[in-house]
Order: sequence, then C-alpha cells, then structure tokens
Amino acid sequence: MLDFGCVPQIEDSELLARYATQSGQFRKDGSVKQDLFMPHPRKELSVTRHREATETEIWTVGYDISGAMGRKLYGRADIRASDCRINKLRVVEKPLTNNANHADIEGWPDEKADKKIIALKLTASASQLVKAPDSSLD
Repeated sequence: MLDFGCVPQIEDSELLARYATQSGQFRKDGSVKQDLFMPHPRKELSVTRHREATETEIWTVGYDISGAMGRKLYGRADIRASDCRINKLRVVEKPLTNNANHADIEGWPDEKADKKIIALKLTASASQLVKAPDSSLD
C-alpha cells in the first residue's frame, strides 16, 4: 500500500478497483452493470488504487468496506484512471485512515440521467467482475 506520508497524484495508467457489494451491480456472466459506477448516495464515487498494493491488500480493503456496510463482497471491477476522466470527471487521491490508496471520482453532474450516461461509459471501460476470494456470484 501507499505510504500515508507520501501519496502521489493519480497517473492515467493506474488501475482503480470499484468493489461490488450488491448482487444487482453485475450479471451472472461477470459483466458489470452501470449501478456499480453510480455515485449514490454520495456525490463522488469511491475507488481504491492498485498502486503499490498487493492483491491481498486490495482484497483486504474490499472486505473491510463491505464489512463496514454490513454487506457481502462479491468482487471488484478494475478500470484505468484515464477512462474515468471523461466529461468533467476527475480522479482525486483521498487517503482514509484505513486505506492510503483510497480515491474519489469527482465532478459528477447533478441530474440522475446524466450520471447514468457517464456510468454506462465507465462500465464499458471496466473489466469483468473479478470474483472475490471464497465468494459466489449468487
């Protein structure tokens, strides 16, 4: 994981993880739905940077997030930071106490219909759902 004392700016080539904690965020074939990339109820969309993190650390963050929400971690979809910089969106490093790799995708429009269009574009650029260790997609 990144060092809290030295969190670099996010580069276009970086991978970001968006965790799936609801079964309605993906299909049985592993493709992700736009709901995974909808910033609700917040105005920003929370992601975790892969930078300097092991696969185990990425999953640990996902389990911590889902546990704090009282939900199951189904998996994650990965997306390049450059693919998130569309319209007025920007990716900003926002380290949290328990996750130095935390970032937010900010700059979302106010209208839900506009958010859905952007979420569809993000979905098209994201990877298939990477199944969480020891998780079924049911």
